[in-house]
Amino acid sequence: MPTKKLLIVYYSATGHTERMAEAIGRGAQKIGPTVHVKKVEDCSIDDLEKADGIVIGSPTYFSNVAWRVKKLIDESIVLYRRGRALSGKVGGCFTSSGTHRDGEECIRILGLAFGLHHKMMLLPGIVWASGDSEDEVMRKCENYGAEIARQLLASQ
Repeated sequence: MPTKKLLIVYYSATGHTERMAEAIGRGAQKIGPTVHVKKVEDCSIDDLEKADGIVIGSPTYFSNVAWRVKKLIDESIVLYRRGRALSGKVGGCFTSSGTHRDGEECIRILGLAFGLHHKMMLLPGIVWASGDSEDEVMRKCENYGAEIARQLLASQ
């Protein structure tokens, strides 16, 4: 059986979201799927469709996703119209934010797009808010990546 592919796609302006993406990737790789970490500007709709699992990350801007991530979400309507091509895929989301409240809103937006509309099976997202311990957040991200990988490998 071919190895499952996990795509971690993110946008990062300051490096926080990028560090989260890399830590999630490290955690997932320990479990076994092939992991691809990509900047959102390097990710295509085909990349989303070909992946067995998708984790998407964005910094939080006014309780919302960065416009580059929103652009990918908007473009993903093609996959929705193509028989809900992302339906049933395992995934997750993450954000770096000034506050936990704003970060939770950003996670909610990502969950609406990929969980509610695309019908992906999302694990609850991760927020890295100002003042949180980077070491603790990186540990959470690695554990999150491992859990997503376990779910991915267990899925049909």
